[in-house]
Amino acid sequence: MNQTMHLLRQAHTFEYRTASGLNGEATADLWITVGGSRAVLVLRGCPVGHASAAMNTLHQTWLPYLLRPDTQMLALALHPHTRGVKARALVLPLSA
Repeated sequence: MNQTMHLLRQAHTFEYRTASGLNGEATADLWITVGGSRAVLVLRGCPVGHASAAMNTLHQTWLPYLLRPDTQMLALALHPHTRGVKARALVLPLSA
């Protein structure tokens, strides 16, 4: 079955706090299937070590209002191309 995805939210800016008390800011894009059964969350501007804190913030503040409780979600943290290193996407373990 073809599950076409569409962009539900683009470049949503949010703030988060790490367990060590550092504040950060990142953006998130949320893609979702038409039926709402699957979603892909893309984090940008979030250091690798802060991805868990950013995901926790989104799970508590933003995602519950946009996704059904039974939605399967994949979360990716994008890290841009830097000198000599290719752009990468890290699949986050906190994907629901």
